[in-house]
Amino acid sequence: MEAPKMFAIAKESLAPRHYETLRQAHRANTDGLIPEIVFSLFLCGGIRKRIGLEEIAAQATMTYPSDFHTWVDGNRVPDLALMLLALSEASSPNWHYVIGDWSCGWHLTKKGLRFAQDVERRRIQRANA
Repeated sequence: MEAPKMFAIAKESLAPRHYETLRQAHRANTDGLIPEIVFSLFLCGGIRKRIGLEEIAAQATMTYPSDFHTWVDGNRVPDLALMLLALSEASSPNWHYVIGDWSCGWHLTKKGLRFAQDVERRRIQRANA
């Protein structure tokens, strides 16, 4: 009779679970990501024109490298689903900072523009301090 084979748990097999946990924590904190996504849209020029998700994603990952990413096959990639959630929440009646959708792109509302300018002002003050 052959001895039963033991399962070997490699360190690599635990990594995806860890990264999925991190991603879920990010998703649970979507409200906390609204200033970042609104400011990223501002930096893209989304004041009067609609900006697509890919451009917003590129700007968000450059401006906030630790916030809008996930892991796929061990590689760090932009988390487009998280960005869509943040944009959707920012467009909700509670916030009303952006208008748009996935197919047409997004742009800032007047309220969102004032908010993004305030974020920019605070970033400049922090950099000069």
